[in-house]
Amino acid sequence: MLSRVANSLYWMSRNVERAENNARILDVQLLQMIEAADEELVRDSDWRLIFEICDSTETMRRIKANPSYEESELVQYLAMAQENANSVASCAMVVRENARISRDHIPDDYWETWNRSYLALNDMDLKNSSVREMRSFLETIKTTSLISQGIVESSMSRGVAYQMIKIAKWLERAEKTARILNVVCERTRERVRKEQTDDYYFWLAALRMTNGYNAYLKSNPPRMEPKKVLGFLISDKTFPRSIRYCLDHVRDAVEELEEGKVSHYSWELYAKLDEVRTSFSETDIESLDSDELMHFLNRFQDGCNEISRIFSSTYYLTDPEAETAMAFQSQRMDMKGITSMKYKIEHTNIFDYETIVDQSMNTIRLKPRTDECQRLLSYRADITPATLTKEHVDIFGNNVETFFIAEHHQHLEVKSTSIVSIQKSPFIHRIDYSPEMNVIFHSQLFTEHYMAYLSNTAYTYITPEQMELVDRELGEMTNPVQYAIDVTEYVFDHFTYDGESTTVTTKASESFDLKKGVCQDITHVMLGILRSKNIPARYVSGYLYVGEDSALVGDAASHAWVEFMVPGIGWVGLDPTNNVEALENHIRVGVGRDYNDVSPVQGVYRGGSQSLDVKVSVSLLDQ
Repeated sequence: MLSRVANSLYWMSRNVERAENNARILDVQLLQMIEAADEELVRDSDWRLIFEICDSTETMRRIKANPSYEESELVQYLAMAQENANSVASCAMVVRENARISRDHIPDDYWETWNRSYLALNDMDLKNSSVREMRSFLETIKTTSLISQGIVESSMSRGVAYQMIKIAKWLERAEKTARILNVVCERTRERVRKEQTDDYYFWLAALRMTNGYNAYLKSNPPRMEPKKVLGFLISDKTFPRSIRYCLDHVRDAVEELEEGKVSHYSWELYAKLDEVRTSFSETDIESLDSDELMHFLNRFQDGCNEISRIFSSTYYLTDPEAETAMAFQSQRMDMKGITSMKYKIEHTNIFDYETIVDQSMNTIRLKPRTDECQRLLSYRADITPATLTKEHVDIFGNNVETFFIAEHHQHLEVKSTSIVSIQKSPFIHRIDYSPEMNVIFHSQLFTEHYMAYLSNTAYTYITPEQMELVDRELGEMTNPVQYAIDVTEYVFDHFTYDGESTTVTTKASESFDLKKGVCQDITHVMLGILRSKNIPARYVSGYLYVGEDSALVGDAASHAWVEFMVPGIGWVGLDPTNNVEALENHIRVGVGRDYNDVSPVQGVYRGGSQSLDVKVSVSLLDQ
């Protein structure tokens, strides 16, 4: 599974858990507001407790500083505010978006369940909803979360996707429980110092926030003894929201993911899990005084957060540097970082023949692919003169349509209209080229498997003299990932985009000497360089969305770029024409050894010469 797919599943699952937890915490508060008599006021300390768990006290003070402040503003911020990435509504939107991106890896019922909640959310007036309307929405989110978790357990095979979802769930739950205990313990200590009395209300709140009140009473006396509540929520082996239960399940899932092995990249994760779990047995919670208890909980919460950071780093899920700087309050996923782009592509080829053509046979490759990061939502091919098409998938996995026109014609028009959704997912610069990757790269199995993309063709061949020029500037290739990035920059710096200097039949060796050409020529040159270093690389044909005020070039017709194989990771795209990664602006249609394998339109006809006019339009659609 690509890390980009794992990233979507991971954050989908974490936000399911986060939405449910925050909905439950806020719902308890709203119930108190509804049931309180007119002369009663919900204690300010209640809101402080909730904001410290779900956001920050600074945010609460800022909201209260508003001259026209009403208590409902606090509710609205935690439940509905789009500017709050941890609001229940924001979490639900993240879940739905990631579920849409990952639909090939999750049950259909899972997607449909969250999509219904998302549509219900869109029908709500987020800024003017009443408390009762918000309670109804929170109940919907809690129910949706529980249903979707049941769907996972009853419908998903226990593969990589399942383990990613489970790990994310247990990590999020462990961190939330640790946060609740940390905040409750701090508030209790303040009250004891201030009023010289225990406030058992906070410990009752902790149990209700973790949905553990009934479970606690069944195994403990009906009294709110702080140390017993702490022990129950930290180390109980049977309660599914205790931290120990969560981390035990994280470790079990990691072992399933790694097939019981400890590798060079996973040992740190195993070590941290075991370290935190060992603290359960080595610490006697009931013997700690308040200061020692706070130190233990702070260290404990840091340990839970560190496990999440190491897991993300191990499996390339997020930027480790960015996550290191996160406290709980910033434990939110940038929605721009996981959203997708939706495009409409119109591609028209118009052939005008010098004389009447009595028949023609044609092949088109215009239908975009569906894979881990790209989903084809709709596609239509309109051909004039009208004819039937027959579709098949070629040896490279490309969608191919063939059609035969038997009638006389002097004009042929092929127009395709596609709508495609692509996940935004910066990736290549986070790859750490490991010794194990290097062993795979130099193995005979790797070479034999990707032989088709290691051998240069007539289009991609670079002469030894030309390669010497490249070697003088780039030096020896020791890391294929970094080398591919360096080649992208080298080609971009040395070649000029020029649509008049080459033709469709120009070879890489010719383009190399010219130092100019279109994206097809520049891509062929980069393929020749990479294959000369035994790096499997393939030609990608597709489209490029440029947008306003963009420096990208190559949108006038179909675009081309390179994908190279990273051992153990997969195909990674680089666009040498623009010196960028091939990400959300690049719409993939076909892959092959060179242009000849993925030419958008090929055919034979009986008649005179022809002229060709190509029109391509790529527009960004609203989500």
